Amino acid sequence: MATSSSSGNIPDVLPSQVLSVNPSLPTNKLLDNLTKNQRLLQSLPQNYEKRHFFTGLFKTLLDDFFYSHERADIQLYAAICLADIIRIYAPNLPDASPEKMLNMFLFLARQLLGLKKIDDTLFTRRYYLLENLSMVQSFIPAVNLEDNRGCQISTVVFNNLFNAVQKKHSDQLKNLMIEIISVILAEYETIPFSLLEILFARIIDPEKKLREECYELVEAIIRRCESFLKPVIADYFKAVLITEDIESLHLHTKIYNIFDGLCHISETIVDELIPTIEHRLTVSNEKHRRDAAKIIAYVTSSSNNDFAQKYKTLWNTFLEQLKTGTPEIQSTCIKYLKSYFINHPELITDLEDVMVHLSLSTDTNIRLQLMIQIRAITNSNLLDISDKMKQILCERARDKIWEVRKEALDYFGHVYKKECINANWSNDIQKQLTWVANCIIHLYYQTATQDKLLAERLLTFYLMPWDVNTDDKVRVLLTLYSNVSENAQRAIREMIHSKFLLRRQLDKLIDLCLQMADLNITNDEKQLIELKLVNLIHAIALRCLPNPDKNEFVLKAFAIYAIKNHKQSLINNNESSILLIFRQAISDGIKSKECYALANAIGQMLLDEAAKEQKRFPTNTTEEQITTNNENNLHGQFTKMCGLIKMMFEKISTLLFDQETVSKLLKFIFELVSNEPEQPTSYYENINQLLKVFIQHPFIFNSPESLEFLCNLLKQHVLELAPILLRTIEACGPLIITSNQSNMLTLLDSELSTYLTLHPPIAKRALYCICALHPNKKDDILKKMIDDTQYDQFDSDQFITRLVLLGHMLKISPIALGDIGKRILNNISKYIIDKRQINDNDDENMTSSFLHGHFTLLADEPHSDPEIGADTRVKRELVKALTRAVLGLRENSAGLFIVTYKLIRKSIEKDQDFTDEMSESEIIYIRLCGLSCLLKLICHPYFYTRIKPDDFLMIMTLLRDPSSTIRQRTYRKLAEQLRDPVCPIELLALLAFAAKEPEREHREQIRRLMLQIIDTRREHIKLQLSYKTTSKTNGHQQTNGFDDDDDDDDDNNNCSSTNDDKPIDYTLYPEYSLTYFLYFLSKSPAFILYDDIEMLHTMTDYILFLLDALLLRCDTTVGLFYKGLLRSIKSSEDATISSDKEEKAERKDALKKLHVLVDLAYVILSQRASSLMICRASSNVPLSDIYFKKTRYNHLSYLPKDFKIKLKPITITTVSDTITPINKRTNIRNSNDINTSSSITIITTPTKSIKQKRISGDNEEDNSMKKKRTLPSIKKRKRQTSNDVNEDQVTNSNSSPVNGTNIRKTSINSSNRSRVNFPYEKPQLRSASSSSSSPSPSPKTNRRTTTKDKISS
Repeated sequence: MATSSSSGNIPDVLPSQVLSVNPSLPTNKLLDNLTKNQRLLQSLPQNYEKRHFFTGLFKTLLDDFFYSHERADIQLYAAICLADIIRIYAPNLPDASPEKMLNMFLFLARQLLGLKKIDDTLFTRRYYLLENLSMVQSFIPAVNLEDNRGCQISTVVFNNLFNAVQKKHSDQLKNLMIEIISVILAEYETIPFSLLEILFARIIDPEKKLREECYELVEAIIRRCESFLKPVIADYFKAVLITEDIESLHLHTKIYNIFDGLCHISETIVDELIPTIEHRLTVSNEKHRRDAAKIIAYVTSSSNNDFAQKYKTLWNTFLEQLKTGTPEIQSTCIKYLKSYFINHPELITDLEDVMVHLSLSTDTNIRLQLMIQIRAITNSNLLDISDKMKQILCERARDKIWEVRKEALDYFGHVYKKECINANWSNDIQKQLTWVANCIIHLYYQTATQDKLLAERLLTFYLMPWDVNTDDKVRVLLTLYSNVSENAQRAIREMIHSKFLLRRQLDKLIDLCLQMADLNITNDEKQLIELKLVNLIHAIALRCLPNPDKNEFVLKAFAIYAIKNHKQSLINNNESSILLIFRQAISDGIKSKECYALANAIGQMLLDEAAKEQKRFPTNTTEEQITTNNENNLHGQFTKMCGLIKMMFEKISTLLFDQETVSKLLKFIFELVSNEPEQPTSYYENINQLLKVFIQHPFIFNSPESLEFLCNLLKQHVLELAPILLRTIEACGPLIITSNQSNMLTLLDSELSTYLTLHPPIAKRALYCICALHPNKKDDILKKMIDDTQYDQFDSDQFITRLVLLGHMLKISPIALGDIGKRILNNISKYIIDKRQINDNDDENMTSSFLHGHFTLLADEPHSDPEIGADTRVKRELVKALTRAVLGLRENSAGLFIVTYKLIRKSIEKDQDFTDEMSESEIIYIRLCGLSCLLKLICHPYFYTRIKPDDFLMIMTLLRDPSSTIRQRTYRKLAEQLRDPVCPIELLALLAFAAKEPEREHREQIRRLMLQIIDTRREHIKLQLSYKTTSKTNGHQQTNGFDDDDDDDDDNNNCSSTNDDKPIDYTLYPEYSLTYFLYFLSKSPAFILYDDIEMLHTMTDYILFLLDALLLRCDTTVGLFYKGLLRSIKSSEDATISSDKEEKAERKDALKKLHVLVDLAYVILSQRASSLMICRASSNVPLSDIYFKKTRYNHLSYLPKDFKIKLKPITITTVSDTITPINKRTNIRNSNDINTSSSITIITTPTKSIKQKRISGDNEEDNSMKKKRTLPSIKKRKRQTSNDVNEDQVTNSNSSPVNGTNIRKTSINSSNRSRVNFPYEKPQLRSASSSSSSPSPSPKTNRRTTTKDKISS
């Protein structure tokens, strides 16, 4: 048979050759017969003529016995026989019932699953079965079976073949599988979706990743059948995405994964699906749009495809959705930006436009994710940042949301640090780094504290990385500072200065903690130290830390723990106290890396304590127990302390600037200057600005190398660096003296002697430097210098320098040089001022030969104005020298003060005898000089008493000058003087005249300065009140007032106010400036008629400018103070006008103008701050006798009846009147807005009748009541109240000042009701001893006093 088959002859089959396969046969016999029948059938061709011989065999094999036989070989051979019978019957099948046919095909399909067992002995027979079924397409008849039987069979065939395919299968075997499935799919008129889903399931995850061989098989099938699969797949996508007929579909949720899979298989099919996907992008359902956008983003961002370029319409629709879609859609697609930039550079232009639009999204998460993607796209590579990305980063660096700003700026920092380590920068890189540095540093000027802290941290870790070697740190510092903008330079200086200040404050904190831990300290001293400690912690938290409330609590907890830890270490003789480690970490000579290591040690100690606390208080405790432990036992605070310590050490200067770094900086400057002396001016200016910051903290120069480099730099005689070098050596004078370096002192003395002959600024600094180096011999040195100097050589180019030095020497040593200095200055002033009156023909007069204009200047003086001549310079320096001499001599100045005072007035008033032949620039120059000298005299406690009101009015002329230069410089000088919280409050009143400055920007700048000045004064007053209260409570006098101000120079000036028993001077209160402001306004030359309505509106703007600043964060008792203040002014008249009858009209006019301003101020307060005007004030605020003279209370109102104003009430932020901030920080609350009437009309007095309506003062509320007939008791009570108020007015007209210098004469005056309630003071702290020490009043008086007290309360 085999031979005939092989020779091509068809064997002649007899019926007897077809063996029986009856199920009743033994198993072995059955298997043998099946095998022989299979061999016979195998030898027969297709469409064999005697195929009817096998009809019985076919029907026998259709028995279920074979389908479920226990032996696999019998099942397999039965299937092969069936397959051969189908082959020889092809294209028809033997007759059988549909049910039999279904079971047969399912049986054949099940046998295909055995192909996955390659090592099985039956694998070759199964391979033959597959080949046989494929040869004649045996499953084609199955497709045409009715009642969905064909789909059922196809499903089993597909699943079994897909599950059977293996990697080790041959390509021929796989091709047979492909052939069978392809034929089945081609036989369908409409391919069922269920069969498609079987294919789709193998091209998406997880099947795609788990069985790659199956994916390859399905991929080949789809490509072969794409012509007839394309419409069916399109219908499937339409059913899912358009009609949403998905009831019978199982993979509709994976539709976009299917699309992605098809994109990698057949472009033809994808072309058919694109319109459906694009439609999905425009539907109203947000979820559908988001899913469609996601798959398009994924597909178009994948590598090795031109999907976006090919389907432009779809790409543009996608970009439109990315721009204008919902935040959810945008958030989904933003994640693929990195893939776009890496895989498709050709799409970057389109995407950057979209990114610019996304950067402006209102959704914070979108902007934040965009920053993250930009960071991933560029990989911190500076050259990868395009212009549009720069625009996005710059805008997000100023984002309103801090998290977005932080992400953008932190990325900038990474970029800068990565590039700045490389010393060889190209010009392009340098420009990029400058741009990055400016973006980061400008964050420092944001209003939020956390922005400033972030800028400081980025400066420490990225812009000037502390962990690089010292040489690189210095190089990066100078490069950074030299290239950034002026605003960025100023921010860098402020940040460095703040780091030094925080270090200083932490040093004070540790010292106070060590004092608290001293076991020998008394309770009184401990209480005072505790007050200082709490105030210092409050200042640190408020100025230097984010979230001040929380961090203040944590810092207090750390201080408490550190004090306890140190006490315990003292008892145990242990030197590892956390306070000692902290003090070592911020010591002067510590290096940056050592400081960082010690900070880590402190943090580890706190973490160890946290672990111990965790064991003591496990996490399974109840919530109430945890809350109690947090409050009482500091449970959970140690971890916060660790974070706080880490943050504070990152902020202090030690981590960034140690003595080694500054030494390297000086070395770098010295080498550059010595090798190339001709440096650009900007370089010297940058060095000057940096060294100015370090001068304020001289300990940073305390190393032999730094001092040596300073001396070497001084020897170079670089005029641009000379002033700052001399100031640095002056600041380091104590360090040089302590080091006992006699050679250095000798060298410095010789160098400084040459600097004394240079320009005045340099010579002045050299003089102070000599005095700092020889503090015990300075009187002798200065006296010898005066004796060796010829001051009558007026034509010498050294004259101005000598004049400047003479003034400074008298200020430094007034006792030793007072007589000779005054004599020399008198001679010089006589020559300069009176020489025009000298007879030029008198040859015997020594000064007659020196004509006007013979003064000369040193050549090449830096920073000199060429428009200022020598004569003007001499006059200016004479005025300044006289002022310095007077300030030094004080009570010994005698006639010198008169000369100085006259010169100052002549300078400011442009006296013709003094400013004749001067140019406009020179006049401005000399007037501003006079202003500076006058302000120094005003701010000096000794000379303030000799200042007249006309002097302040003279300053007003400068504020009204047509020259904007004079006005702006005057306001600037006033603000500089007001930085001292104890300077006269009149200057604040003058500063408020900026209300009518023409430039709005200048106006707002002055307003911000006023707010800072007011806050500083209030903090100072509260601090002094708290110390005084503690001193009185402890029963001893305070000797060292704690000053938490940043400037140590003011400590000696401020502590004097706390060393005596006098109360705080109420004239220092910022609210008291309203007194002088109204007085100065009344003296305005433009204010002629008191009833000029237009001028009153102008005055309203002035008063509002001051009051809005005062009321912004005012005290709760300020309403009572204002009413008492205005009442006092209404009870006074101008004291500068004499009481002569000749000036009666002038005095009356001045009184009306002053009082109409008081009425106006009261109306403004009643509308602008009505929430504060709830108190009645029947007492007066003492006024200055220089400005005001007491008279009877003027109850009349001078406001015209046609004058109306309408002001919106402001929400006033009031500060609680807590004096001692031990328990908690000052609370700030917003008072409620109280609506006032739309307009207030003040009616003047129309007749001469004695009984008139009182419209001002305390009776204004009573006048608003209508006249009605009332009960007699009410009338009587009202009459009695009116009488009481009248008596109050009489009594208060003679009241004494609040400081208690005058003793009240009557028992009524001694009562507490006339004691005004000043701001910042606690009412319960007022002493009641005055009433007890005075004579006892009569019962009637007592009753009346009690009644008045009740009324006022």
